[in-house]
Amino acid sequence: MTVSPLRLLPVEPATLNWNGHRLALYRAGSGRPLLLVHSINAAASAFEMRAPFRDLQDTFAVHAIDLLGYGNSDRPARSYGPEDYIAQIGAALEHIGAPTALIASSLGAAYAIVAAERWPERVSALVLVCPTGLQQLADPAGAAGWAAYRVLRGPIGRGLYESLTSRASMNIFLRSQAYHDPACITPETLDGFYLTCRRSGAYYAPICFLSGLLNCSVRESFPRLRQPVVIVWGKQATTTPLRQADAFLAANRGARLEVIDRASMLVQDERPERFNAIVRGFLTTP
Repeated sequence: MTVSPLRLLPVEPATLNWNGHRLALYRAGSGRPLLLVHSINAAASAFEMRAPFRDLQDTFAVHAIDLLGYGNSDRPARSYGPEDYIAQIGAALEHIGAPTALIASSLGAAYAIVAAERWPERVSALVLVCPTGLQQLADPAGAAGWAAYRVLRGPIGRGLYESLTSRASMNIFLRSQAYHDPACITPETLDGFYLTCRRSGAYYAPICFLSGLLNCSVRESFPRLRQPVVIVWGKQATTTPLRQADAFLAANRGARLEVIDRASMLVQDERPERFNAIVRGFLTTP
């Protein structure tokens, strides 16, 4: 039975084949290409990038991706690792076919950093939103992580996933970690995050995240970047607090920091006008 695509962005997704799996790609606008890469959590998808996708297409050719296991992409029963997602970003960049600015969030930003260092000819600039990979979510899972993953692959993991992704739990997550202003969590916003969790196979990628299998270090890649980099941080972010920005600025002296007040982790959705103004200024200034 064919399942209708989730309405995550205001356009229907196209399909990119990656190792026999279907990745959902979205495109709108024209001009210099951008690729939006979402964060990694139980409810992640391109939905969290809907504001820059919608508002930047008047100036740029805006692309967005659902990474494998999320959104409208396939959700196979397999273990997932950081190399999968780095390779998928690389495949999307190759598909776009021109030097592309990456706008990526949280752990997705770590994958974008490695992709940019690995394929510098494909990446023209980076906008990193509350990135991880230097201190947080950087170290490999190790034996303990793999043991946790084996437990989570069974009934315990399914039960935990169902509990963490209930509508009530999703509301708590959005209020405590994703957004600073609870007024941002409209019924439409809650539905957008909740419904993506209800798809068949939705728990396979998140249990890898919970086990630490998706951790990704950028300790070597980030200092090597030669592309322009701007880091955007929500001042009230709790999961990835603002103090972590210091390590990124110390690791790459060419990077600059923009702090947006009254915003948490999903700063691009909570303060879209300010965020998009930063992106426009960064990418259009000679």
